[in-house]
Amino acid sequence: MPPLVKFILGHVAVGIAAGWILLGAVLALDIAGLRALIANSPDGALAVGMLALFFAITFGSAASGAAIISLGRQDRDGGGRARFAVPQVAAVRVAARLQRRTTAVRARGC
Repeated sequence: MPPLVKFILGHVAVGIAAGWILLGAVLALDIAGLRALIANSPDGALAVGMLALFFAITFGSAASGAAIISLGRQDRDGGGRARFAVPQVAAVRVAARLQRRTTAVRARGC
């Protein structure tokens, strides 16, 4: 398997695990009465399965996206992260012309 595929799949697995941990915490703490609602539903297993699937898709995608974005931040020699460029203030001369302000009011045609 190519190293890039292993890299992406590893991050997807971590994202899925994080999503399922969060789902477990939401159900354990009974946030917004979700656990009670699922427990009293005849299709509770289906609801938990769908929640697990969508949490896995969401967090797995977010983790793989973050991994792909972070690929461009490595140095060319492969060590550490590249530093951000620090903005510097530079003096710039600008030629300015003095403009007269006109205070005359134009008459509107009636």
